[in-house]
Amino acid sequence: MAFRKPDGVMTSTLPRWLEHLLGVESADSGEGTVWRLQSAWDWAPWVTLLFAILTVAFVLFVYFHEAGNVGRRLRMALAAMRLSAIAILLFMIAEFVLSLERTGLPYVIVAVDDSASMGIVDRYRDEELASKLKQWLAHAEIEGPVSRINVAKAILLDNNAALLRKMKSRYKLRFYFISNTARAVEEPLASIVKTLPDTEATGQATRLGQGLRSILSDLRGSPPAAIVLLTDGITTDGPSLSEAALEARRRGVPLFTVGIGDEHPLRDLAVEDLLVDEVVFVDDIVQFEFKLVATGFEGRDVVVQLKRQGESQPLAQTTVHIETDGEPQTVQLAHRPEAVGEFEYVVEVEPLADEATAANNSARRVVSVRKEQIRVLLVQAYPSFEFRYLKNLLDRDKTIDLHTVLQEADPEYAQVDQTALVTFPVRRDDLFGYDTVIFGDVNPSFLSTSDLRHLAEFVMHKGGSMIFIAGPRYTPLAYRDTPLAPLMPVDLERLSAVASPSVGTRQGFRVQLTDLGLASPPLQLGDSPSESEQIWQNLPPLYWLFEASALRAGARVLGEHPTLLGSDGRRLPVIAMQYVGAGKTWFHSTDETWRWRFRIGDVFLARYWVQTIRYLSRSKLLGKDRSAELTTDRREYQRGEVVRLRVRFLDERAAPAGDDGVQLMVEHTGGKKRRVGLKRHPSARGVFEGRLTDVADGSYHVWLASPSVENDPPSADFLVVAPPGETERTRLDVAELSQAADLTKGRFYRAIEAKRLLHDLPRGRQVPIETLPPLVLWNRWPLLLLFLGLLVTEWVVRKQKGLL
Repeated sequence: MAFRKPDGVMTSTLPRWLEHLLGVESADSGEGTVWRLQSAWDWAPWVTLLFAILTVAFVLFVYFHEAGNVGRRLRMALAAMRLSAIAILLFMIAEFVLSLERTGLPYVIVAVDDSASMGIVDRYRDEELASKLKQWLAHAEIEGPVSRINVAKAILLDNNAALLRKMKSRYKLRFYFISNTARAVEEPLASIVKTLPDTEATGQATRLGQGLRSILSDLRGSPPAAIVLLTDGITTDGPSLSEAALEARRRGVPLFTVGIGDEHPLRDLAVEDLLVDEVVFVDDIVQFEFKLVATGFEGRDVVVQLKRQGESQPLAQTTVHIETDGEPQTVQLAHRPEAVGEFEYVVEVEPLADEATAANNSARRVVSVRKEQIRVLLVQAYPSFEFRYLKNLLDRDKTIDLHTVLQEADPEYAQVDQTALVTFPVRRDDLFGYDTVIFGDVNPSFLSTSDLRHLAEFVMHKGGSMIFIAGPRYTPLAYRDTPLAPLMPVDLERLSAVASPSVGTRQGFRVQLTDLGLASPPLQLGDSPSESEQIWQNLPPLYWLFEASALRAGARVLGEHPTLLGSDGRRLPVIAMQYVGAGKTWFHSTDETWRWRFRIGDVFLARYWVQTIRYLSRSKLLGKDRSAELTTDRREYQRGEVVRLRVRFLDERAAPAGDDGVQLMVEHTGGKKRRVGLKRHPSARGVFEGRLTDVADGSYHVWLASPSVENDPPSADFLVVAPPGETERTRLDVAELSQAADLTKGRFYRAIEAKRLLHDLPRGRQVPIETLPPLVLWNRWPLLLLFLGLLVTEWVVRKQKGLL
């Protein structure tokens, strides 16, 4: 009799227990038994289905319309018995047999990443997840912390290695470790289960892509049904996992990736790039500016403190709100040193409880605090209120050696006032003996052309500083075509010849600091930026303002009028500065700072002027042994990282006038050179910064190419290495693992989801080895007994209920 396999009947591997029940010889290790159900039934499927429907309908109709006092449930039971008997009869008529074939089971690869990054103990943000993983390890009897390698062990060994044992029953199981290379474990499953708990994550590199290609090469004659990879997805060298997945797709091998680890970056706080003046005046505001880099703490608030080495009490403190993960945030802490000496200061961010390491939470700098006199020349045409109050407060300050020139004073004035000079210093050397010149509303007719030229040279060549105070009579418009015009932040050529200041406004105004002004040391009237801002908002108002609506391109506005706008649509400047040649100049659009003493005394007026003069004169504190220094933010970089370069002119007078006037030469070990331009720091005249990108591996030497400095130019060395260290990248690479799985039509699981893995694995292609004798099912005695039992039971029940 001809047998055929009915359309739509699926084949499947025969379970071991069914082999024993049917008396089939058990398959050897690595083999399986595939069965097919065949019969001699030759009716068309639609005819068979129609016959079945009619048979069921007929039986139900007969039983539910048959007379007798029988309940609905019993009628249903009797109908079911009759239908079952009919089904058995048809099964025997069709002569069903079980066709058996012995096959070789398909391969499944289980690969575990044992590189050093798998030894990381993640600090999961999801406390519930962390608790579940910890319980999972305990249930799997894995000792030690919840490291990535231990989570991989728990996945494989939980419930007496149930996952591996079930895989073993369905597939030929091969086990690999992947780190530097892919290493096959040629041991029976029992040995793997026994030794796996002692496995440690020690590989010094992770080559997932290369390892996957090696596994595919090992099984090129019989591609596996699937590859299961337990890893954090971090590749440190060679092709990426997704690149190697393209080859797996060509071979029809799906990847089932199990991602282990925290997909959020490792939480860390770091203080980097600390900038502070090396030498400062005592009682001066010193700004400690640095970059705070936070990872994994976005939206959190952290406390940053400034301390002296060996002291526990903070000198300054602020709270920083972390805005964006991984993005440096510039932070400033202000301190006013009260003692002379060399002090080591420490800027530190308080470590958080869940931070990975606190080793990079601080930075240190040594600052020399000195007390030296500053020579100041105050020049004014007539005795204005600004001149009188400024002269008196500067004369009382012991750190300032003050000389004054009052052009319209009586000849006897110089004999009465010890600070007064009879005339403006005519000799160039006399003028160059000063550190700062305060140039008020000065009548140019009292100054010769050589006096004006000497003032310009004093700033541009000597590196001195000038403070210009606008007045109602002369400064600054009277100096439009003089050597002093280029020194002023105001562009006099662009101002109208009839421009006039706003005089006698009834409603006063308070200076509103710009962001640059808030960060500028001279304008720090309090002990913290917030306190300083509050003081500025509460100072007595001013009433007179020169409308300096045209500023030079290099001018930096520090304070503005809160409402009045210039012709360019911007707020009118009140305080501005600019770098000119080797020096710097300061500009006041008002001569009414004396009003700041009303009701509160000289405290803030004196603090502002003394701090400004000291800030402009700091270059005199520096020694002559070094003119500039060149630094990088680190000594060693990994390939692809940005190298941050900084040149700092210790004597600001040596800094170029242009904001882009610094050029570095970078030389690779192989001899290749490239130029890099730096830009001036917005709030520090002598600091220039830049970035170096796309740097190849190797050693580098960098030096200052322009401008030229005395002695040897400053230089620095740095190293670019590859591959990155195993523990440098710590974040679970979900994107890479998902992409590799999608490319091969596999699946990606997080560790907690790995229990679904076995259900999702494909059956794979089984290779036939031999055909076994078929098992005849239709004439087996258990089937005949069942048929007779159904008929007898139905007859007995019908007789008892009177349905016969």
